[in-house]
Amino acid sequence: MRDVTLLNGSHCTHGLEPDTLRRLDGLYAYYHRQWWYRRQMFYYYKGFYGLFNGLALLILAMSLVVGTVWEHSWVMIGLTALGALVKGWNDFRNFSVKMDMCRFAYTTHEKTLIELRTYVRGLPLDEFEGFLSKLQTLEDTITDLTPPVFDRVVKAYDGKFRHLPLDHKNAVPSV
Repeated sequence: MRDVTLLNGSHCTHGLEPDTLRRLDGLYAYYHRQWWYRRQMFYYYKGFYGLFNGLALLILAMSLVVGTVWEHSWVMIGLTALGALVKGWNDFRNFSVKMDMCRFAYTTHEKTLIELRTYVRGLPLDEFEGFLSKLQTLEDTITDLTPPVFDRVVKAYDGKFRHLPLDHKNAVPSV
């Protein structure tokens, strides 16, 4: 099991208050979870999108070969209809749109993780409230546009990662 913490081996906090550091660490744990969820969902939809597109292309190519070799056009018509059906199913399920939305979500969460680490390493907290407002707006957009996360993805994350909350006394991970 891998540990998820904001400091991630770096104990350079540039004089941040312990409450602020714990708040940043909680945000980091939340966005790390969301980043991993959306990344897994992206690869899930990308796999199905590629599988159905490849299968449809293979079936249509096979119908062209069969149509030129055999005199019976019913086989070619059947294979062409099957290829169109597979392609139609792929379009109906909107795998490409879901894939694009999950890519948007996981790259946005990845940028958020980077920005949270820069606050710990010395970026002034003057614009932190604006950053929180931006996060809320992005989170609302992502929630509206992306499909829900599967339960098996949540269970896989919980089996793979754990969050180590920061100790308020000396701002290092507590075990």
